[in-house]
Amino acid sequence: MAAFGIVCAIAVYAAIGERQSSAPPELLPRLDPRSIIESTGAAFQQFSAAKQEYVIEAERQLTYEGGATKFIGVTIKVKERGGRDFVISGREAQAGEGQKDLQVIGDVRLAASDGFVASTDHATFSDADATVRAAGPVSFQKGRMSGSGIGMSYDQSTDVLTLADTVRVAVTDEAGKTTMEFTSASATLVRAEDYLSLEGNVHALRGEQVLESDRGRALLSEDDDLVTFIELRGNARVVGGEAFESMGARDIDLDYSDMGDVLERVVLQGGGTVILAGEDDEGGRQFEGESLELMFAPDQTLTQATGRGGVRMMLPAAASAPSRTIKARSFDASGEPGKGLTAARFNDQVEFEEKGTTRRAARSAALRTTLSGQDVTSAVFTTAVSFEAEGLRASASEVQYDPAGGGLRLRGAEGGKVPRVSDEKIEIDADTIDVTIEGPRMVATGHVRTVLRPQAAGARGNTGGQAGGAQTTRLPGLLQQGQAANVSAGTLDYQGVAATAAYTGDAMLWQGDTTIRADAISLDQRKADLVAIGNGRSNLPLEGGVSIGRASEIRYDDAARRITFASVQPAVAASPVNSSGARPGAGAAAARSTTPAQLSGPQGDLRATRIEVVLAGAASRIDRLEAYRDVDVRLDTRVATGDRLTYFDADGRYVITGVATVPVTIVEECRETTGRTVTFFRSSERVIVDGNEEIRTQSRRGGSCPASTAP
Repeated sequence: MAAFGIVCAIAVYAAIGERQSSAPPELLPRLDPRSIIESTGAAFQQFSAAKQEYVIEAERQLTYEGGATKFIGVTIKVKERGGRDFVISGREAQAGEGQKDLQVIGDVRLAASDGFVASTDHATFSDADATVRAAGPVSFQKGRMSGSGIGMSYDQSTDVLTLADTVRVAVTDEAGKTTMEFTSASATLVRAEDYLSLEGNVHALRGEQVLESDRGRALLSEDDDLVTFIELRGNARVVGGEAFESMGARDIDLDYSDMGDVLERVVLQGGGTVILAGEDDEGGRQFEGESLELMFAPDQTLTQATGRGGVRMMLPAAASAPSRTIKARSFDASGEPGKGLTAARFNDQVEFEEKGTTRRAARSAALRTTLSGQDVTSAVFTTAVSFEAEGLRASASEVQYDPAGGGLRLRGAEGGKVPRVSDEKIEIDADTIDVTIEGPRMVATGHVRTVLRPQAAGARGNTGGQAGGAQTTRLPGLLQQGQAANVSAGTLDYQGVAATAAYTGDAMLWQGDTTIRADAISLDQRKADLVAIGNGRSNLPLEGGVSIGRASEIRYDDAARRITFASVQPAVAASPVNSSGARPGAGAAAARSTTPAQLSGPQGDLRATRIEVVLAGAASRIDRLEAYRDVDVRLDTRVATGDRLTYFDADGRYVITGVATVPVTIVEECRETTGRTVTFFRSSERVIVDGNEEIRTQSRRGGSCPASTAP
């Protein structure tokens, strides 16, 4: 048995053989001899209050005395910061004791779970404030937005990216074409609130549009792909674009559509100026004001505009319209897509100026305008209105202006003052006045009162042209030329080119003691003629005494120095005298009046169908009188009748002639003289009767006188 056991032992030993020792494991090469620990495939987790703050993963990890750590091929994963997860990666990271602060070096990349990516070459990560910082060049991208700068901080808890210097941010469309580009000294992207804030020398490009300011802010869509609102602050300026040529102010806001492709609203604060795009190589409409707000339709036509604080709207000259400027304290304008502004209202201290071939200007408390393109088609001024054009001045509570037709309509009393229009020749007050500026022509109705201004005219009867093409205008020649005259009536039609004025409705002309009344009075200021029609009455202070006249028609012809009193009643209303000195149609339409013309004065009381007073050439003195048909003159106790009378003022001589069927008859106290022609004198009893063979001349006593035998 013992031998068997030994044999078995020998067999087992022979089968197993001699036991061999294993080789020692191969050691990894050391990256840094100073490290005390080096490992591969390292992973480190940081917890706070049982919550994981971040995870550090690295291809290799080196630990040094004092607790410093270096990671090679590092990835830092941060969970749920600001509602997003973040990954920071780089070629190398260094951490102090406790791994609270990391320096990441080489190809540093910060990526958020929503697609935001930032890249740099060197960054730090602080666990204390969850912020990534970089001092060198940085770039970032999120969807269609990308940017770059020098120096960065990114707060993961608030999701705020700050670029410290030399910032460039671009937004592209789906095809990758840049639609908006910003540059500035610095910028902050607040992703949680979807806006980009820019500081220092802000410059932006949007298509052909250039935007500049000291500071700015761009509001973004939720995915940060679109710019929907831009704020420019400090020395803001925008040049180019489809809607306008340029605009500038202290601050400018640009509000775009939700898709960011259409400008919908612009607000300017602090000395705003906007020049809209013009058409057909013409300048665009311009707005100025302390604050301005403009609204645009999808086709980029301006549909609404408001301004406050020293506003001004300037409309450039166009082919069919002069340039116009309107100033006020405020304005509000509205319009339609495709048409632009169609109406505007200006309030408080309104000033209107139009510069065409001549200048036109107005002031008022308020103004309403209608617009068509660059043109003002109508303007209504209200409250304390004054208007000036081509030497014409107008004032009223309301003035309606028709720029195309060059017309004004004045109405409305204010503060006891009625509408008024005046030029160098005439001043008109009335309830309503319609004015055609070219000419001018003025039609006034209701309580018309005018002042005919004295003119520094040439010699009497001169109707030729003066220097500059102007023509002499004068008051009616029976008035004093150096004094103003007044006319009142129910209506007036004044025509400046023809220099005529037609008054109707209880018309009265007066100057000092000189007065003419009639249903209608017409004046020719160039000829210095006058026509008064319908129940005419006159009071004429002439040398030697006052002459009082009554007639259906009173006419003054300055060239002939003749005043005519006629007993005709016109069948048509009075109108301005024509070139021949007569009313159009007066001869054919006139009918005999039952009331004769009458003239009473130092020359006696004269009645006839027509009486003509011929004045001396250069004085307000009667040279002679002519009376026609049914003549009746009364001088003291002497009464003479006949068919025609001529009175010569130089010697006080009356010459009366009759016709075959109506001889001259003179009755003086109880004596009656008849004949074909009788001559007598105002200052003597001398009577000359010239008879002929067909008519017997006789004198006899009146029936009530004592009987006597004729000589």
